[in-house]
Amino acid sequence: MTHTHVAIIGGGLAGLHAAWLLRRGGVHFTLLEARDRLGGRILSVDERGKPSADGFDLGPSWYWPRMQPAIADLIAELGLAAFPQASDGDVLVERMSREGPQRFRGDAQEPLSFRLMGGTGALVEALRRDLPEQCICLDAMVTALTLTTDGISLTITGSDGSASHTVSADHVIAALPPRLLASSVTFTPPLDADLMRRWHETPTWMAPHAKFLAIYDRAFWREAGLSGTAQSMVGPMPEMHDATTGSGMAAWVTGPWQERLSLGGSETSLSEPGYLAGAVVASRRAAAAHLGA
Repeated sequence: MTHTHVAIIGGGLAGLHAAWLLRRGGVHFTLLEARDRLGGRILSVDERGKPSADGFDLGPSWYWPRMQPAIADLIAELGLAAFPQASDGDVLVERMSREGPQRFRGDAQEPLSFRLMGGTGALVEALRRDLPEQCICLDAMVTALTLTTDGISLTITGSDGSASHTVSADHVIAALPPRLLASSVTFTPPLDADLMRRWHETPTWMAPHAKFLAIYDRAFWREAGLSGTAQSMVGPMPEMHDATTGSGMAAWVTGPWQERLSLGGSETSLSEPGYLAGAVVASRRAAAAHLGA
């Protein structure tokens, strides 16, 4: 059985940021990701759907620097370039199925949202570059957590159902939505029933939504004086935007698990839960306990 000081479950933005902070603080960690890639809900792809260094975002796209200083500061520290979301031009609104879309003069966006050059995948790559390869385990699905006399034993199974193995840790940071953690991991001893109910009832941000990208040879809507933003009350697509590329609450964990398990997913953030900024805030809080902060 291998041992690590901190085991991080989830290789999305929250897990990567927690690992990045621990790495800078000299704390030994192991990052466990069930998928065969890092990034979680962040994925930037080309027109063929393949991961790209200058891709379209299939997951989160925007951040708001003035409202979300945590993510803005991280992007600046990593030296990533950003550009404002295209918003010049008129907006189309479809109110009812028996009426055609109506055109309205677009207002200046306030606060202004920004996107990253290369897509949000650039943020994942920038964090990953600073992490030792030997500390990252892909295709590693955590299926059980067991409290021991001196820490936590994690049962890990390959995503293809391959034989399981165990890793021991002094502490675990669960950097994934509480609902997913509750439904996919078995806890021994069992978690308090009220706590499990709360985890199950915590919505996962954007879980019921899907994102669709249409690729065009040119941004013809701009030639027509449109911003690329459209809204429909009819569906099936309620919102459309120009996707042109730029070239913790203490009650989250209670009982005997409180000293060994921290939640660091975006949905557990005290501010901007579910957003990119929430992932940064929550993971910073979870990592701080191991950095003397």
